[in-house]
Amino acid sequence: MITTALSELKDHLSSYVKKSVKQEIVITVHGRHVGVLKGFANEDEYLEYRLLNDPRFQEMIERSRDEGRKSKVTKLEDLR
Repeated sequence: MITTALSELKDHLSSYVKKSVKQEIVITVHGRHVGVLKGFANEDEYLEYRLLNDPRFQEMIERSRDEGRKSKVTKLEDLR
């Protein structure tokens, strides 16, 4: 992980974007952590990030877990 001031990031943005593919860049303002720059090596990494951070997807996962805990699911072996 790299930590850099916002002013430094602005001055060398393209360099930091390239570095962010391999490691996250923590951005600071007056020494306070204010953001993170995260790069993606390919489209799949981007799509995975979007999916895992989509509140609608998280709601679907939580509903599925609740149904599983309440035994409201069909077991695979019961489908045969």
